[in-house]
Amino acid sequence: MGKYQDFDDFDDFDGPAREPVDLMPYVRQVVSHWKTILYWAFGGALLGIIIGLSTPRTYTSTAVVAPELATRSTLSSGLSSLANLAGVNMNSLALTDAMHPDLYPVVINSTTFHMGLFDVPVSFTHDGTVVQTDLYDYITHYTKAPWYGFVLGLPRMGIDLVKSLFTKKDEFDLAEGHDHVDPLRLTREQEGVVRALKQSITASVEKRTYVLSVKVKMQDRVVAAQVANAVVEHLKQFVVSYRTEKAQETVDYYEKIHEEAHADYLAAQRAYASYVDSHMGSTSKSSQVQMQQLQYEAQIKYQMYNSTAQNLLAAKAKVQQESPVLVVVQRAMAPHNGKPSKVKLAILWFIIAGAVGTFIILRKNMA
Repeated sequence: MGKYQDFDDFDDFDGPAREPVDLMPYVRQVVSHWKTILYWAFGGALLGIIIGLSTPRTYTSTAVVAPELATRSTLSSGLSSLANLAGVNMNSLALTDAMHPDLYPVVINSTTFHMGLFDVPVSFTHDGTVVQTDLYDYITHYTKAPWYGFVLGLPRMGIDLVKSLFTKKDEFDLAEGHDHVDPLRLTREQEGVVRALKQSITASVEKRTYVLSVKVKMQDRVVAAQVANAVVEHLKQFVVSYRTEKAQETVDYYEKIHEEAHADYLAAQRAYASYVDSHMGSTSKSSQVQMQQLQYEAQIKYQMYNSTAQNLLAAKAKVQQESPVLVVVQRAMAPHNGKPSKVKLAILWFIIAGAVGTFIILRKNMA
């Protein structure tokens, strides 16, 4: 037992003693200065009310889309069968389509996409009157900015004013409206609308299911829903155009060939009919040979016309096959609740200001 006696002594060793933290002095300081803390809290609540009154209320509408996943195999069906016999999974060798759902938010957030939304029709009530206009006009003339945004932007406005004194004014930059939109060079007003759309429209993709959520924040709840649904429709058109571009080129080519073949067939048919009418009852051997030749040419033209018609139908079927499916799981609806809530802002700033006041008092009196 003597050998292990030293280890038994460790049972009575609890380490250095720790003194408990006494919170009562802090509590006494808070209680003794409760009026000051309350003044801080009510001042914060007042600030929250002022911010809430000066900040335009915005409404967020959400649309949910389930996109189709497209893969294109790199090998033929015969090689695919041989690979399956060898135990190779051909699905792992498939090439995913370049326009993957992960890229949809990037497309929606692009300047080109936002420019395509300028002409989206919107309708809303303004001062008791129903206004029907486009999204560009709504953003430039019917949206409000908070006063503190103007104050915070004064330094930038001053810098721009100084720059304007030393630079020549460009009539293009001063132009208003979107009757003419140059994709390579936007006017200042058009750039402002694009920036507003970038802040108002957000999109995200759920990584596991690739379900796309489009959220649009506007100062009018009906406009928010209209724009969200318009974003989904524009995205569908963009994806369909991308996926069917090559197939549509084939359709355009066969339509041109089909029209030419139809015109050639009609011309050959008219030539044959005209020759038959003009040589009716003729027993000349040369006229009979010419008649047979014209009839044969008309038949050849008809076969070519029929062949191009079949190719055109096949090309149109290919376009339909390549067209992706974007299922609108949830159409955007006009929300009833907007942000910011004046009551929530007042409560939030009441708590923040009260906490700040408490911290200052404790720091000042306990130092």
